[in-house]
Amino acid sequence: MAKTHSPAENSKKLPRGKPFQPGQTGNKGGRPKKTDEERTLEQMCKDKTPDALETILYIMGEGQQERARLAAAQYVIDRGWGKAKESVELSGTLNLSIADQIKQAHEARQRQ
Repeated sequence: MAKTHSPAENSKKLPRGKPFQPGQTGNKGGRPKKTDEERTLEQMCKDKTPDALETILYIMGEGQQERARLAAAQYVIDRGWGKAKESVELSGTLNLSIADQIKQAHEARQRQ
């Protein structure tokens, strides 16, 4: 009969984080190439960009509860050109690693 291990025992044996050595990858083939259908859909969406932009501009100026049209226009633009990148500004304190926390605690005790 095969010996089974508890989840806690299994987790001790499996590598956590990045199991690959520098220069190695788990996906040697890279990202899959787009299919003909995906390329066709992307081009069709790019071709509809002027109509989508016209819809957005119309709604921006005269829209009244036209969320569905706006969402459809945005989808077409996102599908053809990709979503716009968002910038994120962070503020606050930086969480230190356990080693840094221990070091700070040790330094604080030495000052006392």
